Amino acid sequence: MFSNAEYVEGRDETDSNDARENAISTHNIDALVRTNKSSLLSKNSLKLYLCLLVSYLVSTMNGYDGSLMGAVNDMKQYQKSFGLNGKGSSTGIVFMIYNLGQIAAFPAIGWLADGYGRRWGMFVGCVIVIVGTAVQATASGLGQFEGGRFILGFGAAIATGSAPAYAVELSHPAYRGTQAGLFNVCWYLGSIIAAWCCVGSNRHMDNSWAWRTPTVVQAAIPAIVAALIFFLPESPRWLIAQGRDEEAIEILAKYHGEGDRHSPVVQIEFQEMREHIGTVSSDKIWWDYRDLVNTRTARYRLGLVIAVAFFGQWSGNNVVSYYMPTMFQQTGIESSDTRLVLNGIYPVFCMFAAIWGATLLDKLGRRPMLIGATAFTVVCFSIITAGTAVSSTSKGASYAVIAFIYIFGMAFSWAYTPLQTLYSSEVLETRTRAKGSGLNFLFVNIAMCVNTFAAPVAMEAIGWRYYIVFIGWNCFEVFVIWMWFVETAGHTLEQMTEIFESDNPVKRSLETKKRNKNRGNSSV
Repeated sequence: MFSNAEYVEGRDETDSNDARENAISTHNIDALVRTNKSSLLSKNSLKLYLCLLVSYLVSTMNGYDGSLMGAVNDMKQYQKSFGLNGKGSSTGIVFMIYNLGQIAAFPAIGWLADGYGRRWGMFVGCVIVIVGTAVQATASGLGQFEGGRFILGFGAAIATGSAPAYAVELSHPAYRGTQAGLFNVCWYLGSIIAAWCCVGSNRHMDNSWAWRTPTVVQAAIPAIVAALIFFLPESPRWLIAQGRDEEAIEILAKYHGEGDRHSPVVQIEFQEMREHIGTVSSDKIWWDYRDLVNTRTARYRLGLVIAVAFFGQWSGNNVVSYYMPTMFQQTGIESSDTRLVLNGIYPVFCMFAAIWGATLLDKLGRRPMLIGATAFTVVCFSIITAGTAVSSTSKGASYAVIAFIYIFGMAFSWAYTPLQTLYSSEVLETRTRAKGSGLNFLFVNIAMCVNTFAAPVAMEAIGWRYYIVFIGWNCFEVFVIWMWFVETAGHTLEQMTEIFESDNPVKRSLETKKRNKNRGNSSV
């Protein structure tokens, strides 16, 4: 095994030999990272947070759209503009067009992120979102509005296909769970901005500008990301895959080694990356997806990506996000303003729960959090279903439903919000991470298409009985997570290869995590 000293310019033969003799085993990387952590408040750490924050902002786009459409769908001004009633198949199609745009963008995600870099993927996606916003905000007919939504979805998919990979690959290995987990937390930042923008415009505007105004605001954050993205460093793993080792070393040294390119953490990171990233592989060919399915290990990884995609959308959260005002209406709340205010408060609670969850990911582990949160959502939906059934005759039941809609959202957000994109990125290899993330968003949007089209139809036809579906499905999710989800906490991205190649990846991941934790504790 060779040290990265052999790859870095400016170091003589003696230095190379010394580094080779002192090369650190990859099996001890967790202990190494624990004993060589960067200061959380150092100058370079603060710069890293700013870089990650820009990538986090990409996540706000989907959160903004979900809350925006849920709110404007309840506005009389919007319904009057397009002849809709807030329910039924026509409403489902309007919602679903956004997801169809994201599905159509799937081939472009890997092409941009792998071929031109993670930053170019985010930039191009954000520019397309701005164009889509202009088309949607100026719509005078339903066809143009739907066209704008398709363009919005197309751009958002490209940007959010690149951003999670960037956040995971740039995060410090000692804090990857929190730093990369916070990416999806910003979904709620977008949701909060959209929800309260809609509350204000609905109260003060009695014409089409009630829904046009929050639609225009939708372009603000993508514009900020597009303006700042090229001031950020590129992903060091992507640079190594392109043969640009010196640039990668500089970035690792600055953000993970406090400027010291000879730091043990920087050396072992670079060493692992070099050994696991080929310079000639399918990530150089945008249309080649064979590395995602050509081995048992690859298929296992992809299976987890697909499972996370569907579980993250079919647990009931998608229906709550898009149709919360309708759910409140089913409990007897007739005031549109009251429903919009409740819709605006909801993501605030969820965001705090998601931030809390992100800080616990490395301590508690991915599996326990997913299993615990999913099991608790079964309890929440059972109470929501029962309460909605009797809410017409019981005011107390209505209040209980509202409370448990909030509690459900917080429980889901605590685990799934930070893990939806983080876990998918962690279980993929560097050479397949961008394309795998693209597939993740493909399946996410297939799941969302089913939800956004089926939900209004089902809610119009069978009302609260539709919630029973989520009770049974979430029980199934708990079983699948317990049986097949590997633990990624406590392992570097490169160490996951060894885990997936074992006979029992779940067992191996839990054993390795325990062993690494013991080594780390004994090293302190």
